[in-house]
Amino acid sequence: MIEPTTLTVSGDRIRAVYEFSGDVADAEGRANALRVEQTIEFPADLVPDDDIQREIIGRIETLEVVGPDTVRVEVSYAVETTGFELPQLLNVLFGNSSLLPGVKLIDVALPSSLIDRLGGPRFGIAGLREMFDAPNRPLLATALKPMGSPPERFAEMAHELALGGVDMIKDDHSLANQPFAEYAARVRACSAAVRRANDQTGLNAVYMPSINAPQALLEERMRVALDAGAGGLLVLPGITGFDHMRDLANRSDVGVPIMGHPALLGGFVSSPIGGIAHGVLYGKWMRYAGADLSIFPNYGGRFSFSPEACTEIADACREPIDGVAPIFPSPGGGMTRDRIDEIVDFYGHDVALLIGGDLHRGENLEQTAAAFRAAIQ
Repeated sequence: MIEPTTLTVSGDRIRAVYEFSGDVADAEGRANALRVEQTIEFPADLVPDDDIQREIIGRIETLEVVGPDTVRVEVSYAVETTGFELPQLLNVLFGNSSLLPGVKLIDVALPSSLIDRLGGPRFGIAGLREMFDAPNRPLLATALKPMGSPPERFAEMAHELALGGVDMIKDDHSLANQPFAEYAARVRACSAAVRRANDQTGLNAVYMPSINAPQALLEERMRVALDAGAGGLLVLPGITGFDHMRDLANRSDVGVPIMGHPALLGGFVSSPIGGIAHGVLYGKWMRYAGADLSIFPNYGGRFSFSPEACTEIADACREPIDGVAPIFPSPGGGMTRDRIDEIVDFYGHDVALLIGGDLHRGENLEQTAAAFRAAIQ
């Protein structure tokens, strides 16, 4: 038995909602195991009746049977268990318990004391609308493809797309530092090409290179992009980390919009009875970690997201959260121009439409980009 511990804590608590699938009779025992696993990971019966028991071990706030084999449990955690840091927040929310079968994290709410430390999006919907002088229309985004093209060809594409009026021209997430289009050469060429187009049109298109690099090179890649005049950054938090994105969003020497990409995150949402809910992962976590736009696969594309999942993501991107700006949902994944009206009807005007390869169907990329813009004016 360890000695009793006295702690000073604020009383602020994180609230997480989980669903347990299986025998509902086991739910309370599983919830008790989870609240211990996510905090002390130590036999609770060996802890005396002290502040570790009362404050540090997670608390079961509610337990509700919501189906014949599904129980919904709300657990709260003292904000101090996170150390007020994003990596530890994610660990407390679902670290070890993500390894358990039949457990799904379906909602999260943070106290203002933690939100203030994280920072959240720098621009959000309001800031991006001001940047692009787009008070009420959907924003337009596309990706430079395909891998294997040389820097000069990517720059030519970027120039034509910007002339046509696309707001955000991002790297495809697969572009890194391949020998056939080395990072620095590609970024400098594309940044210059978009600047030339803006000088011609008077618009403010931005090029967003992908910062998917080895840890030791992340800072260098970011600096190359900003020194070249890139107007935003594409970040892959499933690969370089959610806290990498949060750091970029908070730094005064960065100061550009950030688009969060879902690469490597699909496995978290693929199971109906495990993992993380679509709205939590692609909505709330992206917002808390500083993304101004969250990319995800639209329904009816080449991925398997449902209309319900897409609605959940869009709602989580835009719902009011004190201290956290709403952000643009950016549905993509095989989207085509003939679906623009349908997509806008589905999501409303607070959406960033991401159409990639389909813009290249035609003899003139500038003209197809202009038609893309004309369709949403």
